[in-house]
Amino acid sequence: MRELQSAKGVTDRRQHEPVLLRELLAAAEPAEGERWIDGTFGFGGHAAALLERGCVVLAIDRDPSAAPRAALLQETWRDRLRFVPGNFADMAEAARAAGWQSVDGVLLDLGISSGQLDDPSRGFSFRWDAPLDMRMDPSDPRTAVDLLHELDELDLARLFAVTTRPAESRRLARAVVRARERGRLRTTGDLVAAIGAARPSRRRVHPATRAFLALRIAVNDELGSLERALPAALRLLAPGGRLAVISFQSEEDRRVKHFLREHRQRGSGAEKISGAPGGFAREARFLPSGEEIARNPRSRSARLRIGWKERTEEL
Repeated sequence: MRELQSAKGVTDRRQHEPVLLRELLAAAEPAEGERWIDGTFGFGGHAAALLERGCVVLAIDRDPSAAPRAALLQETWRDRLRFVPGNFADMAEAARAAGWQSVDGVLLDLGISSGQLDDPSRGFSFRWDAPLDMRMDPSDPRTAVDLLHELDELDLARLFAVTTRPAESRRLARAVVRARERGRLRTTGDLVAAIGAARPSRRRVHPATRAFLALRIAVNDELGSLERALPAALRLLAPGGRLAVISFQSEEDRRVKHFLREHRQRGSGAEKISGAPGGFAREARFLPSGEEIARNPRSRSARLRIGWKERTEEL
């Protein structure tokens, strides 16, 4: 296994680059005066691009570290940018508080940013031996180590099954139970050691990658937030509005694809399912270019899906 680095003294941060930005702007065509919700503000790259196109942006992020970055961007864009701390699943409440009845676009860039991943204190990465935290919002009560100690073996297997095959998820669950029984499950290094003892299947990626991803998804209820956010976005979209979702792992992408196709037409039951009249007239998928992958290797697994809401309520 890769040697773990100490978290102490690590201060370097690579600049975060918004993924699939060129494809988003070319396909969604955000225009001057439009209202957009950026549900995952992060380092503000996508929001800045929307602002440069003349849009008014309501930015949301559950990570408190995003607030000062938003404040810095507001110095340039003033009242065209509003920042709200919180979960993008609650975008309807944020829109109402801003006085918005509808929006022209919703953007969700799922997962975590490079800045979060590269911060050892957050516990998202196994590159450093650090506390197992993994909370996007540090005020949330339950950390990754709490979850690993609270769940029984069956529930742990279900947790890991989100990103691993059934046999491997069961091996991981048994390894976690053994590690916590020995009192050796408090840090990222402890979890990496437990995963190594489970003899996970051989892949090109580090054997801890999928386990860490599954644990982070569970700690932050990422799939639950996505399931609530998609119908909320559809209800908010004005006719002709665009829902754009960037995902980095297959389960997220599968759910977004299913939602868009399930709501392609009003006749498909979109109103009954989402509580909003109308559905999507069309949808499309975009992948990062070879140039972007070479420049930003972490973009390799990114998928952008866009749905365009019908322009009229008439069938």
